[in-house]
Amino acid sequence: MSKQLLKEQIKFGQCDPQLFKQLKIVDNIESDVAFQLLSKRAILIEIKKDKTLNIENLYYYKLLLGDIVFRDNQIIALQNSDVILINKELIEYFQQEERIKKIENFINILLEINIFKGLSYYQLKQLVKECVHINLNENRKLFNQGEIPTDAFILIKGQLQLFKSTEGIELVFSQNRNHFAIYECMNSKPIQFNVITKSECSLIKINRKTLLKFEQDLKVKKEINIDLNEFKSEIFRKKEQQKFKKKVLEEVSRDLKRRGQLPKLRNQSYY
Repeated sequence: MSKQLLKEQIKFGQCDPQLFKQLKIVDNIESDVAFQLLSKRAILIEIKKDKTLNIENLYYYKLLLGDIVFRDNQIIALQNSDVILINKELIEYFQQEERIKKIENFINILLEINIFKGLSYYQLKQLVKECVHINLNENRKLFNQGEIPTDAFILIKGQLQLFKSTEGIELVFSQNRNHFAIYECMNSKPIQFNVITKSECSLIKINRKTLLKFEQDLKVKKEINIDLNEFKSEIFRKKEQQKFKKKVLEEVSRDLKRRGQLPKLRNQSYY
């Protein structure tokens, strides 16, 4: 329905930029200003089945409805199809603007983390170009306790939870942190905790090879120092709780069994 609506809007020159954006007509662009202009410049072409449309390298195309194949600068319709054409240079301009904006944003995020403050602007720019921006849904695991990470992560948006499991007991850490496993990744050390997403998260992923290029200028130290005495005390406390619960359940179970036997004893004595 939304695609049919967009088709009618483009035909009559009244395209809604937000619908254009929602249907992801163009990739790697988020700017509302860009979509306002691109939606106005979009051209709708209706191609009949088995017909072809010659397009030069000047145009970006997006299938709206139908089925097509693209070969040798030709769009071939496998059925009646609707294709959107937009000036390619215009799209590439906005995509480049988006990339520059993202790089600047990532650099500002890195500058807020002490580890990266020893890097020059040029180094930060090079590092960011080798990073990967990812989005994860809720309840996705980033790290398993004890594994040696090959990537480090920096949280841009969302919430992560750190927890440690030992002897059947799980402890949650309330760590206010936005970077994870940089030390372990660079030094090939096992990570001490599990990390999962508690909401939808936007993250920067940096692999070990990239980090090692800037090793001399990074202020890397062990990211989490777990108080082992406090950790052992917490384990002991939880174990005692488990023993107490087990004892209570056993007593309740014995009591229920005794109660179940009482009527039978009375019946036997009566007869």
